[in-house]
Amino acid sequence: MHIALRLLPLVAVAQALVPAPRPQNGDCELDIYERSLANATDRRGLGTSAEIYFINDWPGPITFTTSDSHYMSNDPPGSVSLAGFSASGKYAIDANGWIPLQSSFKINMKAASESTVGVDIGVSPFKTAYTLDGKNPASQAGVMLAPAKILSKGRDFDFYFFAGPGVFGPLINSLLEANAAAVFANIKKQPMMLTISSDVDILLKEVANPSVRCSYASATPAGKTDVWNVNIIVDLAAEVKLNARFKKLKQDANIKLKGMSLLATAQIDFSRLTGSNLKGVGDIGVTVTRFQTSIGEIKIDGEILVDIVGGIYPVLAPVLRLPYKLASIINTSENKQILTSINNALKSLGANPVIARRWGKSDSVLVRFKRFISSLLGRSNSAAADATVDVRSSPDMSRWMSTPAIQSRKLADLYLPGTHDSAAYAFTRTLSLMKYDDIAFLWNLEYYLPAPSGGTFNPLTSTPVHLGPVLGSYVMNSIARISKAQMEDIPAQLAGGIRHFDLRVYYDPAADNFYTQHGLRAKPTLANIVDQVQAFVSADKANRELVVLVISHTNFNEDFTLEDGTVVTAAQVAAKFLDVMRPLQDWVYMPPKAQGAKNFDFQTLQDTTVAEITTDGSKVLILTPDVVLSEISVHTDGWLTAPAGGAAHKGLYMVSTAAALTAADIVGNVVRGLSGQGEVDLLGEKAKVANAEIEATVRAAEKAAGGNKVQLVSVDWWEYGLNGRTAAQIIVGMNGI
Repeated sequence: MHIALRLLPLVAVAQALVPAPRPQNGDCELDIYERSLANATDRRGLGTSAEIYFINDWPGPITFTTSDSHYMSNDPPGSVSLAGFSASGKYAIDANGWIPLQSSFKINMKAASESTVGVDIGVSPFKTAYTLDGKNPASQAGVMLAPAKILSKGRDFDFYFFAGPGVFGPLINSLLEANAAAVFANIKKQPMMLTISSDVDILLKEVANPSVRCSYASATPAGKTDVWNVNIIVDLAAEVKLNARFKKLKQDANIKLKGMSLLATAQIDFSRLTGSNLKGVGDIGVTVTRFQTSIGEIKIDGEILVDIVGGIYPVLAPVLRLPYKLASIINTSENKQILTSINNALKSLGANPVIARRWGKSDSVLVRFKRFISSLLGRSNSAAADATVDVRSSPDMSRWMSTPAIQSRKLADLYLPGTHDSAAYAFTRTLSLMKYDDIAFLWNLEYYLPAPSGGTFNPLTSTPVHLGPVLGSYVMNSIARISKAQMEDIPAQLAGGIRHFDLRVYYDPAADNFYTQHGLRAKPTLANIVDQVQAFVSADKANRELVVLVISHTNFNEDFTLEDGTVVTAAQVAAKFLDVMRPLQDWVYMPPKAQGAKNFDFQTLQDTTVAEITTDGSKVLILTPDVVLSEISVHTDGWLTAPAGGAAHKGLYMVSTAAALTAADIVGNVVRGLSGQGEVDLLGEKAKVANAEIEATVRAAEKAAGGNKVQLVSVDWWEYGLNGRTAAQIIVGMNGI
């Protein structure tokens, strides 16, 4: 009896692991199992074996536990606890090979949430497969059951169990779903020729019934600041119709794949990203460190394909129609060579000058991925708000300029607090019309709509790149995290003592409106801000506050053509702008000889006192460095950047503590979000340090300027400061009041 039982696993080796119904566990079966175990001490028998690896991609600790183990001669470990971003060693398991019963067990992964995986292990007539519990959180569990050395000396499988936050996988699927139909339709309409060598051409004619889905993905730190690991499991099924040429022979052929999974682990190196823009994102290094596969079914119609594989990779040709044997060779004996080939291909693409191009039609898919990954954006989890000063409990800063001590000051002797990108505190999820060269690729993305699937658009070679709604929303949210320069709105800034406002404004001809922006369109329109400033300066006639609005980075000098052919000229845009600003007209301060003047010399105001400007109430000084207007605004840059070489004369100068983000900062923040740690407001994090050192920064700038005073101090996240004081309070305090 035992001899017969031991021979059962050898049945139908060529069709190993074909799914089969699991027998019911009756009393008789359990009795046989228990008696067989009594004779199986220290023996594996001929049961299916595997080595198990547990990988924790969560930031925090996790415990893997096993339960419901049936018909195993060597059980998986009962419990494995792993720290955040870590992996276990290997654990050996064996299915019992003495009886004709399906061996199985369950894996439970418990972190912030819990996932359960049911695992079957065995060979025909039994199966090796897994099922995810329907109650599992989406995308938080990943499994690869990779064939190793089936029914030969050594383990039969390598089992990989991943647990992670589930952020990355849905984003990849969004990209796949937005583009897959268009790619396959384009192939059918315009078959793709692949030249492998002088002897081999493959014409890809159609991909029928395709299914491509990422079942798991994660990003985790690799121990260095600029290096991350990425794990991805992709499930594939399709029927590929092609025409192949091998030397002088041509033949139609079909390949049918079912139940194929690919596991890849890659190390992403951002250390070569330098500077403050993302033009060099093609320098991101990618090295694949693990590649494993499993194949449920492979059918090949066309002997020419076997000949081609035999010519290119002879080892694989004999097993081309044996899915599990093919997978085991790829995963074991040939794995090192395959990894080398993949990485050599990546290096050759990385060295190609096409990397430096910006979304050209000839860009490779890898190049697109490298550029695209820099804009992937994550769920927010900012810790910045915890460090802000509660301005509601701070001293009243709403009328600090109305005090006699400040009224008597000349502009050259006055420290003035300002905000950088003042309206960048809240955003719509729409890119502005003002493109920034260092992130210009963002305007070549389609954030919500799928790629056209009529067959004429090829997502692999054409722009825009369609992200799909899930990834598109994610990217928009991440851009907002990177762009956010302030925490509170203009009224709060005015009440907190800010008196100089940096407003980036553009005209949208389609909406016939003026918007503020910082990459994304900000929520406040110019008209909103005008109303808010008017409310502030008109609130109390006894106040003598000076509010400076600098409106720059505009497109007011352009002509616009609407879809119906109507032209909106630059002169008309200027007139529309004046109409928006006109509610402030009664409070506008116009310096002598400034109205309508080109390049007004702002330095002539340095000896003007605050009282001379605000003699009959609060005033608004509007500066428009981009455009000369006949009224309301002054054409000037205003305060000059403090010279670093020692200024020879006194002047009106400024210094900014606003951070310049590097490409590595941005990409690192994106990957941090993908890892489940949550992205941070980068400018806010930088401001925590910069604003605590404001006074030292100003003194250093004044020393570099030859001892001349620096008056205007512009900051990000003005609520951050030092010792319970906001940046605005620190700057105002430098006036000695």
